[in-house]
Amino acid sequence: MTESEVKVQHYKSEEETENGKIKHDFVCFDAKNIEINSISSAKALAKRMGESVFPYLQKTFEKMKEETARQQCEKTIAWVHKKAVWHPALVEKCTHQLLEKMKNGKTIKEIPLSQKQIYTDTSVAAVLHDVGRLSEVDIAAGAVCMKRSGLNKNHSAISFDILEHSQIKPEILLAIRYHEFAGVEEIKQDELYKRLAPDNQKIARFYTCVLQDMDKTANLTERSVFGIKKCAEFFDPHYIQDYGITEEHFKNAVSGNYLNIKGGHLLDAMMRFVTWTYSIHFTETKEILAEVLTKFFGQMYAEAEREYENSAEKNPAKLGDTLEKIMQLENYAIAERMGIKLDEKQYASMSKRVKELKK
Repeated sequence: MTESEVKVQHYKSEEETENGKIKHDFVCFDAKNIEINSISSAKALAKRMGESVFPYLQKTFEKMKEETARQQCEKTIAWVHKKAVWHPALVEKCTHQLLEKMKNGKTIKEIPLSQKQIYTDTSVAAVLHDVGRLSEVDIAAGAVCMKRSGLNKNHSAISFDILEHSQIKPEILLAIRYHEFAGVEEIKQDELYKRLAPDNQKIARFYTCVLQDMDKTANLTERSVFGIKKCAEFFDPHYIQDYGITEEHFKNAVSGNYLNIKGGHLLDAMMRFVTWTYSIHFTETKEILAEVLTKFFGQMYAEAEREYENSAEKNPAKLGDTLEKIMQLENYAIAERMGIKLDEKQYASMSKRVKELKK
């Protein structure tokens, strides 16, 4: 692959603000005619695209003199590395774990392809599913802009646009386009899907379900290790860090409803992450998530305690109520929904902690 094979353009705009004009600059890609038929070709394309963005951000950082702006740019560089490098690699790793669990099962045997081909195709989807994230970065400001200067598209749609005219399987392309959805109903209305033969439609649905499950699994795996501190919500002023949980959101979460929230308590955001698991497609995914979720809830308990310790006003009963709600959510998400036994040691420890706080 040569550099000329990846078409790179800039989407520039200006915005009038109280402090004057702000210039925006986004890097846009077109992988037209690029052949993507192997894991290595997918990784080569992703690398080439990343190499087009990082130097711009580095130059922007070097030109900045204000410390706040420099810190923001550093966070953006870390965000891009996470979304464009680390996260796709983790989704690929989780995908391989899922396929290994599935290899002798009925689901994968019903897909009219060899397991080797399925391995390749789902790996390609994992590697490329978030390439649209690169076009969410304002390289002039060194900041992330989810809606690229008013362009009302999310990153999965941008990823689709980048790859639409490449030489890639439509089944993979559809999985990438719909990986943020909860199921496959939307894909059935897609004209690209409708043009496929029945067997290929089945493959497209399977690939989409795999990518949806493993994207959630990878995100939860990361949060089970680092908690919420590496998430955008941690730095978002719309989320309050006061060791509280919104009662309405809690009731919805333990009633099996997905939380679509953009603010509130920081622990509400962590509840939202848990509700991702409500739309899991495969039994094998649940097996993978059992251990991940236990560790995630450990992080959620720790986050409540951290916020309590950092609070100027410490209310033990409030913390006890919050920890008790998290326990109820853990029981619902793991034991009731997945039918998997809770970590008795962790649950007993939290029960003891709640009793101490509510004395």
